[in-house]
Formats: sequence, C-alpha cells, structure tokens
Amino acid sequence: MTENLSNERIQRVSKYLKNLFLDPNNYRFIDHEKHEQVSEEKVTDTRVQKAARLFIEGKNRENIRDLIASLKANGFLEVDVIQVQDLGDNRFKVLEGNRRVAALKCLQEDYDSGLPIGNLDPAIFKKVPFEIHEFDDRDKHLILMGLKHISGNKKWATFNQATLIYDYLKPYQPQSSESYVQKEEQLVGSLGITKHKLRAMQRVYNLILEYQKSDYSDQFESTMYGLFEEIIKKPTIRAWLDWDDDNYYPRNRANLDRIFSWISKTEERIHDDDELDDFDDPYEEFEPIITKSLEIRDLSLFINNEQALSVMEEERSLAQGLMASGTKDKQNYSQALSKLKDNITSLKSYQNLISSEDFDQLKEAKEQLYQLLPKQQLVDIEEGNFSVAFEYSISQHFSEISVESYKGISGLKLDSLNRINIFAGMNNSGKTSLLEAIYLLSIQNDISSFFKLAALKNKVLKLSTSWLNQELNSSIKVSGKFNNCKTQVEFSKFEAGNIDKREDYIASYSLISTIDQSSLPNTVHTYAHSPLIRENERVVKLCNSVFKSPYFYDPEDVMKEHTRAVEVKVKGRSLINIIVNFLKEIDSNIQNIRLVEHDEIRRFIVESSELSDKDLDITNYGEGLQRIWYIALSFAACSNGIICIDEFETAIHYSLLIKFTKFTQELAEEFNVQVFLTSHSKECIDAFLLNEYCNESISGFLLEKNGKEMSKKQVDGIRLLQLIESIDLDIRGATHG
Repeated sequence: MTENLSNERIQRVSKYLKNLFLDPNNYRFIDHEKHEQVSEEKVTDTRVQKAARLFIEGKNRENIRDLIASLKANGFLEVDVIQVQDLGDNRFKVLEGNRRVAALKCLQEDYDSGLPIGNLDPAIFKKVPFEIHEFDDRDKHLILMGLKHISGNKKWATFNQATLIYDYLKPYQPQSSESYVQKEEQLVGSLGITKHKLRAMQRVYNLILEYQKSDYSDQFESTMYGLFEEIIKKPTIRAWLDWDDDNYYPRNRANLDRIFSWISKTEERIHDDDELDDFDDPYEEFEPIITKSLEIRDLSLFINNEQALSVMEEERSLAQGLMASGTKDKQNYSQALSKLKDNITSLKSYQNLISSEDFDQLKEAKEQLYQLLPKQQLVDIEEGNFSVAFEYSISQHFSEISVESYKGISGLKLDSLNRINIFAGMNNSGKTSLLEAIYLLSIQNDISSFFKLAALKNKVLKLSTSWLNQELNSSIKVSGKFNNCKTQVEFSKFEAGNIDKREDYIASYSLISTIDQSSLPNTVHTYAHSPLIRENERVVKLCNSVFKSPYFYDPEDVMKEHTRAVEVKVKGRSLINIIVNFLKEIDSNIQNIRLVEHDEIRRFIVESSELSDKDLDITNYGEGLQRIWYIALSFAACSNGIICIDEFETAIHYSLLIKFTKFTQELAEEFNVQVFLTSHSKECIDAFLLNEYCNESISGFLLEKNGKEMSKKQVDGIRLLQLIESIDLDIRGATHG
C-alpha cells in the first residue's frame, strides 16, 4: 500500500496560511482530557480551530517552541512537505504538518503585532507550499499518518499509535477472519512494523476500551498505557482474565473488574454510619493499590494465589500480598544464594591464605551446605486453579471413546455408550486400563491429577522423578465425543532442547488436551535434585470426574467429596442424608454419619442406636459398608460429569447388590452422572439388570485380549436382560444351564 500511496496523483500548490485549517481530530492529541471528536463539516469552525491550536501549541506555546525557534533561525525549510486534503471553497485540512502550520500561525500573529520573527521571510504567510492528495480513502489517510508517526522519525505516544491502528482495523472486524488477517498483513506491510507489535498494541488498546467502559472510566489517562501493556503481556494474568485472543476480549468479567479496581482510586462505604452526621460523606476514598508497570510484574507472580490476593486487597498493599504468597521469600532466597556464590568465589581466590585454624569453620560450613542439598527430588505438583469446560447443562455425556494407545490397548473404539457402562472380561483383559484411559480423557491437561493417579495406583506415597522416568515411557492417545464436542488427550515423554542445568535434567512430559479444536498443552520438566518446572497457560478439565478403586484412595479427595455431598441438596435433602438413609436399610442401627476433627485428624464417625455409650469410626464397620459409603459420597462431586469405579462389587456382599446397583443408578440419574465400571462378578452384572431400574440406560461390554490385540462385544441392557433370563448369559464370556 505504500507503493500505491506514492503513485497517487499529487498536486503541489501554494496558498495563504489562512486557507490552511488544523485537523481537530489529529491523533497527536486525541488523548487530551478535553478533546472531543469533531465532525467533518465543523472542521473550519472558528471555535474548533481555536481548540485545535490550543491542543497542538500547549500552554504558552510550549509544545511548538522548538519549531518556532527553528523557523526564526533557519526560515521555512521544505524538509517535510505539508500534506492536505481539499475541503473545497479554497479551504484545506492539514493531514501532515499540523505542528508546523500551528507554528506559522503563531509567528504570523507575532509579525502582525510588530514582534520580531527572525530569519523567517513574512512572504511565507501568503504562499505556504503544500501537496494536495486527491483521494478520499480513509485507509490511505490513516496510513499516511502512520508512516510518519508510527514507523517514521516523529513518533507519537504509544497510546496514540495504538488508537490509529485500532481505527484502521475496526471496520474490518465484522468481516471473515481471512479478510481481517489480510488487512493486518496490508497494514504491517505499509507501515513496516511487525505483526507481533501490531497485535500487541491491539490487545492493550482493547483492554483500555474495557477500562473506559468500566466504573473507573473517568480516571483513565494515556500515561496509564504502560500499566495496561504490562497486564496483557503477562501470560499468567491473561489466563486469569480468561483472555480471548481471537476477539481481544476478557471472558472473566469478575476478575476484570477486580484488576481495574487495583489500578484505580476506589470508594468504600464507612461501616460506622451511626456516628456520621447528616452532611458527612459515608464513603472513604482509597488510592490505587498498583500505580507502576513494574508492580504488575510482581502481581503476576501470585495472581493465582487467592489467599495472597485477599491479603493485598485487605491491606491495600501489593507488598503484603507478595509476602503472603511466599514470593518474597523466594526472592530473598535467590539473593542469599547469589551472595553465597560470590563469597565462595572470593574465598577461592584467597585459597593460598587458608590455615589450619580455619579448617573447623570451613568444615562446619561444608556440613551445613550438605544438609541443604536434596538427596532426591520428589515430584510435588500442587493442584492449582483449574476450570471445567462442561460443568453445567450437560445434554449428553460421552457418546463415543477411542483408545488409540494406552497401556497395551490400541485401536479400541467404544460407541453406543450409555448412562451406566459395564466392562466385563477375564483377568488381565485390560478393564482397569480402559477405565484409567477414560478418566484421563476427562481430566484433559491436568497433569497433576494424572501423576496422582499413577502414585495412588502404585501405592507410592511420594513420586520421585527417577521413578517417573522408569515408569512413564509409553505415549498415550485417547479421544472421544462429550456433549457433542470432539475431545482428545495426548501424553508423551520427551527430551527438551533448551534446558538449564542440563547435568541435573532427567526428562520432560507433555500432556496436550483438545476440546472442540482448542488445544491446551501442559509440560513438566523434571530434574534429579532441582524442583520441576511446569509450563502451561491454564488447566482445563473436560468435566467433573472421580476414579474409585477398592485398592487405594486419597483422604484429601474424600474430604472434598464429603464437602460437596453436604452442600448439594436434592429435593431439600443433602446427599449425606440420602446416603445415610440408604445405609439404614443395610444396618437399621445406623442413625447418622458425621465428620469430626481432633488433633488435625479427620474421621467419619457412625452414630448407632446399638452403641449409645460411644460412637465408632466407620473403619470399625465392614469393608462392604465402607465401600458403599465412599462410592456414593462421590456423586455430588462429579455432578454433570463421570465416575469410574473399578471392581464395583469388591467387598460388597452379593445379597446387597440388587439394592446398591439400583441406588447407584438413582444417584447417577439424580446428579446427571455417567458411570463406567468394571466387574468380575456375574451376580453384580446381573444385579444391574434384575433391579428393574431403567435397563435401557445400561450398556454391557465384554473385553477380550488375544496376545496384544483387544476386542470388545457389546450389548444393550434390555437385550442383556433377555439373554440372562433365557440362557443365563454370563457377559464375562460363559453361559450356564
């Protein structure tokens, strides 16, 4: 487009200075607090021109003193040609050269008042040279200014540059993505700037537009541009705002309002209203918590630490928030470590001065250093903030699942999935592995939950990086369709290229999730002695989900599930009450089950009419009752999601299976949960069909393994019941009678 501009027919003329009118919408001063957009027909209005001169000249001509001095000393030099737009009737609006025209007008007034104008020839006032561009193309006008003030040698402030770029691209936003990107390409080509710079300025400007629509809009000043730029530059803050980079829009409006309040003056109501007189202002004004761009960098270090953010807000101090987050301690540690390195370097340079008297002191320092060194780095990934893609309004759960590779399973596709899905088969047929693959698909890029499952399954209290390196060597790929959206997870182990501390490095792991074509990676780099490094923008789970096994459980997870079971009510009753009432059918002496905490130990206590003098821990009851309690407890926590139950019948007496399978189906329906379970028991599988509760919502799958190949046979619940009643079918692979 630059070439097109140079090829435009340009007319060179000279006119009286009075025929030149300043541009009242010049991007140089659009950020002035008193500036208002002026329509084209009012450009030549006397009052409008007076205001434009004031904006350009500044107080006492301070903005153009350099030009006035230059004109007085050197006269009028045509270094940069004044460029105008013809308004008709011998009137011309200045496109380029507004400052020079304003300076000439000031000097003409001085000349008319008898004041000296130095070496400037007064004839210039009657014959100002300029070029008329004979086009009305708005885009070309903007590019003309951009060439000079964005990529040229007379740059505007960054806010003004960003405004021009936004104005140029805004009309093309409603068009297709292809057309919009094409306009971006044309603009960066014309101005000679990078696409990265263009899009970075667009992000910042759109965030500023959000601020100008907020409750704090009256506080905006163009000097705040750096603050907004730093906010949008930080990946952790963008993720916290749930920034949509396709539409330049923050989806998390609550967090947006919150961060705006931190960079603005706020007013809070004084609580002791009774002490106020009628004419007192019941509100107190507070200064912004954050006022500098550098402070945004500190904020990004603990933006996902809600406790630290609350401290910062309560104390109205970024430093207090930083301290509460522990980040300050890390900085102090880094400084101490740096000093240690410097001191050791200094000591080495004086090594020849070491005497026998220093040995004890040096030996003690060596022992203290040795105690600081970790013997083996443990994998400790805290479960941080995550969002759930499908948490509410689920119309359909998994309709199909494909396991392309997971622990010996390859090319297995499941369809016709139902609310209750039963996997049966001989030992080592891959039932548990299939259940794990389905759970992995539900947690998406939550690599901490993936590692936790590996630890629980292998009964490892603390995962070490060396154990992970030995155990996790196979790639994983699982895909499916959930709520009519395609989804996939891929896990792989790899060796990263650009790694610091290469001698300590072990391996890297990548877990990439895809939901409806939107991919989110989560990468972990592990070291022998140093803490692992995690790289991810945000963690998103597909849906609420739990994995239940008779061989392991995480007490912390159980406590979270209990909390949800207490909070969530069904027809006026909490899930806890529903479960207790069911357990009363098994043991009529049970009156209640409550959670108690003593000496930081939390336990479930069973109140029983049989033991009125004391209450027993639930672990004093049979394994079957405990198993029913822990399975049922999890349904509220995985509402609108899935639950994976390995060896459903384990520890549960066969006489209870009809009741418990029906109760499981009722809970699944009540909380809109899809159930995947494995079973070795014909009695258990039969119980799901013989309890006469919604057999149409059941699908059965027989898994068979022949060498490395896995196959499956499936049958719906209604047909399965018919086969059980007619030929005593055993879905595990045998028939009786």
